[in-house]
Amino acid sequence: MARLPGRCLLVLSSLPVVTSNIYLYQNQPLDPDVIQYRRVGMYAFEDSPSVGPPGNGNSQVKIDVTLTRVSAQYSGLIQVLVFHSDNLDYVGYLEPGAQQKTYCCTVPLRKQNVPGCTSIGHMIVAPKRSSGEVWQQDVTFDVNQTSSPLLADYKVEESGVHYLLFSSCDPSTGTVLIDGSTLWMNPYGFLPGELFHFMPFYGVMSLLYLSLGVLWFILCARYWRELLRLQNCISGVIALGMVETATWYFDYVSFNTSGTRGLGPIIIGVFASTVKKTVSRLLVLVVSLGYGVVRPTLGNVAKRVLLLGVVYFIFSMILDTVSNISPITDISVPLRLLFILPVAFLDATFYWWIFSGLSRTLSQLTSRKQSAKLTLYRRFSSVLILSIVLSALWVTWQMAVIITNSLDDRWDSLWIFDAFWHVLYAGILMAIAFLWSPNKNNLQYAYADELLQDDDDEEDGEDGEEEESATLAKDAPNTSFSIDDEADDGAGKRD
Repeated sequence: MARLPGRCLLVLSSLPVVTSNIYLYQNQPLDPDVIQYRRVGMYAFEDSPSVGPPGNGNSQVKIDVTLTRVSAQYSGLIQVLVFHSDNLDYVGYLEPGAQQKTYCCTVPLRKQNVPGCTSIGHMIVAPKRSSGEVWQQDVTFDVNQTSSPLLADYKVEESGVHYLLFSSCDPSTGTVLIDGSTLWMNPYGFLPGELFHFMPFYGVMSLLYLSLGVLWFILCARYWRELLRLQNCISGVIALGMVETATWYFDYVSFNTSGTRGLGPIIIGVFASTVKKTVSRLLVLVVSLGYGVVRPTLGNVAKRVLLLGVVYFIFSMILDTVSNISPITDISVPLRLLFILPVAFLDATFYWWIFSGLSRTLSQLTSRKQSAKLTLYRRFSSVLILSIVLSALWVTWQMAVIITNSLDDRWDSLWIFDAFWHVLYAGILMAIAFLWSPNKNNLQYAYADELLQDDDDEEDGEDGEEEESATLAKDAPNTSFSIDDEADDGAGKRD
């Protein structure tokens, strides 16, 4: 499908699509040979996933603007177009060998009898034989006329992405100031079709995290004397998940009702999401490195873990901010990749380090013949292998969709791009919570002074860890050495 940017300069209006579905124009300039456009996913009544206030079954675009010219020396023309994305190929003309479309009818194109180029200084709109014509309204200016209002309604008959264009193809019109608003209403409310499914999705996810949090709190309260540091970290991630999903849910509910999004919920939601993703990855990494199980601390490796977390937080924060301020579909393909690829590379780094550390941890546990811990980590590794296979398949499909520019065709399923990662992270978190759930046998999984540190500690530059282990062994109570899986009396038996 052809993309809108072409020889006639197109400008995306100042308010981003996902920030508001009531677009306010406050004396916004429209210069000659410029087209301003917006795109929003709209449901027809019969296809709408929900019907209720404030939409009450109506799907329409309301235009209420006043166009004011800076100079009224000549007559002028502004054209307003609204159409379904299926009609995008009929708007404008792609000359043979050209990279971009021409949208305004010119003298050379008129002489070539280009379809749709019927009047010089007008938009090129080729006739379409099937249903779903391009809705078009001409706003004319007489000589010395400076202002002209436009009040119109466009009823959505077909579900899909719809475009609204303000076009100034007649140079004699001069600069025009747009003042007023356009309102996009779906049958269920103001939420764009691309975002609607996020509302029930985050509602379900918030209930999921709440249920997990309540269950986890009960277990922690019951076995609070035997809690490990790792289990405290899991508590923090669950709490972040509850804050994140609840924030997004109420943000979308408010957006659907009022037509605008508050800056506060967006900031809180983006920050909570980014922190949760970062902490979740760090949690999986430190577990894979054997923190609290085969080593009491991470030593010098902690600095590298922290550095990776900070870098990931920065790039993920940028991607999440861009995604929530301006939809990914309004960004050029190279710019999309610029935001997505660094995060994908850092994710790959996390996975490589996770599996590398997990391999060494499994080797340590095997050599020490600690069957309970070994079984635990083997189950954990199975969860991670499944997650990386699913992630690789998902990223491949997502990149293929973006590169092939089929986003308009998949407008109502783009939300799954983000939803998948939320489900995957929640699944991994639940698996970790299940494997490391608080119980009376907690201490058999805790680190104890079992053996001298292996060669992998030297590879990580953990100088002085043996001394720290000896100190911990000296100060720890006997029950902390219950690492033998065959011991039934809980005594401090060593392998």
